[in-house]
Amino acid sequence: MDKMTKQEFEAIYTDKLKTKQRPVLKEFLQDKSDQQIANSLTPKVTRSCVSDHISNICQLFNITNESGGGYTQREELILLFVTYKPELVCEEFLKRYGKTTSETRKILEDPEGPVPLNSDFYIERSLMEADCYQQILGRGSMIRIKAPKLMGKTSLLNRIIERAKTNHYRLVCLDFREAETEIFSNLNDFFHWFCLNISRELKLESNMDKNLQGGVGILMNCKNYFEDEVLGARDSPLVLVLEEIDCIFPYKEISENFFSMLRSWFEKSQKREGWKNLRMVLLYSTNVYVKLPYNQSPFNVGFEVKLTEFSQQNILDLASRHQLSWGTDEVDALMAMIGGYPYLVRKALYHLKDSNLSLADILQNAATDVGIYRQCLQAHWANLANLQNYSELKAALQQVVSAESAVKLEKVLEFKLLSTGLVKQNQHGITPSCRLYREYFAEKFRD
Repeated sequence: MDKMTKQEFEAIYTDKLKTKQRPVLKEFLQDKSDQQIANSLTPKVTRSCVSDHISNICQLFNITNESGGGYTQREELILLFVTYKPELVCEEFLKRYGKTTSETRKILEDPEGPVPLNSDFYIERSLMEADCYQQILGRGSMIRIKAPKLMGKTSLLNRIIERAKTNHYRLVCLDFREAETEIFSNLNDFFHWFCLNISRELKLESNMDKNLQGGVGILMNCKNYFEDEVLGARDSPLVLVLEEIDCIFPYKEISENFFSMLRSWFEKSQKREGWKNLRMVLLYSTNVYVKLPYNQSPFNVGFEVKLTEFSQQNILDLASRHQLSWGTDEVDALMAMIGGYPYLVRKALYHLKDSNLSLADILQNAATDVGIYRQCLQAHWANLANLQNYSELKAALQQVVSAESAVKLEKVLEFKLLSTGLVKQNQHGITPSCRLYREYFAEKFRD
């Protein structure tokens, strides 16, 4: 095998490796036998099927057996991953092939923004990603991703989108934060904005105005337009991504009509041939406080993803990828301040590796305007002023960070505070998401 570059490796690993091959490769790199891998997969497959998968993976990476070479291609595959993705390889293989985890070096990534697709620092939470990748390939699927800000929604979405692109699906991404406030003041204007941006995303040349001016009502006009001009334009799967749909929640008439339409489209995609190519992905930050009849809501169908905090093991894994020699004591100390919130964790590990700061230094100044979280905390404080019902939200947050136990709030205020990520909910009410937010905002309210 000719020497493969890191860039060539990443292109194959990210773009060409198939969904069914990934769990096989993952178990193979953990020194599992073909039979053990076959038994671990869901649904189960045969041992020979696993062998075929491994052989095909080797071919993807341009690894082939020499005549009479036996399983040398497997050794070359292991060596390739030891070189370029050692974090996926078990310690036994690392030792056997002459490398240990401490000898591998990774380039640090700025923790701001989504985690890049080929990043060594993206942490997969259980089988969530694999489930999403499988869902997006299914007829009429709907994926609902719910999480507060800075929990990794966009990083996960980008990986789902990449899977769709790899399969040559058409793609429409609409972010409702980009809609002007006036758009939400009129039902017809809203649906016109919605359809117009779909056409622009797909570069469709269609007489949209004519489709939306029929005498059968705006919902039926929108449905006819989408069926005839969008789905009918090409017989290939279409992924409709709708980001920040909670921007619509405060507008009762639009919410009721738009979300009932999405539910109707989902049901059509399950039954009608002309709608079979539609897949939808909905992203939102808070609980749904729009009151919809059960059979008209899109929020009780499809595949729900709730992004959770990192676990202790997730943080140990990420610390190792930052080449930090951490144990549970360090993880527990960090989690006592910031919980397992992905952005906050990545920020801390980045600074620990990139600067001369110690964990004690970071924790001592964490909840101040001179600590590593100062920009994030100041941005949260500023963003509160941009939300509707600012004075009520500010008062509610002050009540939460000042209380020693969970607080009960009016529902809409509760939902809006939850969307910020500054608070979380348990069976007793609302509490600060972590000690960092409690200490910082309690001090701000004392000023």
